[in-house]
Amino acid sequence: MISAVIPVYNEANCVDASVEAVSAVLRELVGDDWEIVLVDDGGDDGTGELIDGLAAADPHFVACHHETNQGKGAAVRTGVMATRGEMVMFCDADQSTPAETLKEFVAAMNDGADVVVGNRKSPEANIERWQPAVRTWLGLGFTRLANAMTGLTISDYTCGFKLFKGDLARAVFAATTTRRWAFDVEVLARAVQRGCSVQEIPISWKHVSDTRVRLARDVIGSFVELLGIRRRLRAERSPKR
Repeated sequence: MISAVIPVYNEANCVDASVEAVSAVLRELVGDDWEIVLVDDGGDDGTGELIDGLAAADPHFVACHHETNQGKGAAVRTGVMATRGEMVMFCDADQSTPAETLKEFVAAMNDGADVVVGNRKSPEANIERWQPAVRTWLGLGFTRLANAMTGLTISDYTCGFKLFKGDLARAVFAATTTRRWAFDVEVLARAVQRGCSVQEIPISWKHVSDTRVRLARDVIGSFVELLGIRRRLRAERSPKR
């Protein structure tokens, strides 16, 4: 069984297209043995009602709700903890990475990877539409800082397309407390702490202008979150007295 988690926040304009694309790939991969968990992160544009309608009409869909906006990390965590699959993927509702990418990710997991993540930074990645330059440079700085703080060597933390072994996903997200944009760092660091392998795969990707990122607020917030991640991971590694 494959579970897909899609966090949504005021994305009524793209939910139907996203669900259609992801469900088509899941059917091709595993027939009827799939589920899509949609998490409404406190939006107010009717997205919550849309996902409730999907869940009421088809048992393959699960709708979860946050009464107020808690952040992407919190939404993905809620979704992952509601999954049942042997594999758990999550992706953005705007489909900036095509759903077809999942086929290559599943093949990599079947070959032995514990975690598979999309890599937009690879020379082999196909970038259909680039981010604004300031976003690109901030992303590179975030990656370098995250690697320095965690000791990892990940090329692209924040690509929204990832696949985990199911039990691993539920275990690491259960321990994860980062609620907003830096949550990927904590999740991957906790997976590596468990001795799991992370494979990065170059992907096709396009920037979507209707972004939920607010640069000044989220850059500062992500830095604070990284400090918290480093502190928690160090405390957990320290011997108990």
